[in-house]
Amino acid sequence: MTPHMRLAQSTGGFTLIEVLVSMTILSVASLAMGSMLVRATRAAGATSSAAHQTAAMSGAVARLDVLPFDALVAGTTCVTVTAVEFPHTQCTTINSVSAKVKLVTVVITPSGNYLMYPVTTSFRRSISGNGNPLKTQ
Repeated sequence: MTPHMRLAQSTGGFTLIEVLVSMTILSVASLAMGSMLVRATRAAGATSSAAHQTAAMSGAVARLDVLPFDALVAGTTCVTVTAVEFPHTQCTTINSVSAKVKLVTVVITPSGNYLMYPVTTSFRRSISGNGNPLKTQ
């Protein structure tokens, strides 16, 4: 063999072992990236559900806060919401502490998402004086 032929054989491309090693490394990296994407998708879904749950709670409390004091009737009311974004059950309990104070409790229970827990909030509504908050009479 001449030196010129040896040089041509040694620089002739990739060997089968090199190709197999590079494919193995690429497949392991792809699997790792796929599992990271699955975890990121689950985290984004949980964050979105938590935001919807917070918005539902905020809306419920805001509606109950602006109702007239006399419209808050003691008892428990449950409503099932089947919205695609956040299906849930909202239960509102109103207790009369005294003639001028009512305790309002709202519980938002997600349905369909077993990773989320129910959220509860309570607040007091009170009325003073003659019952007219504007004191016009």
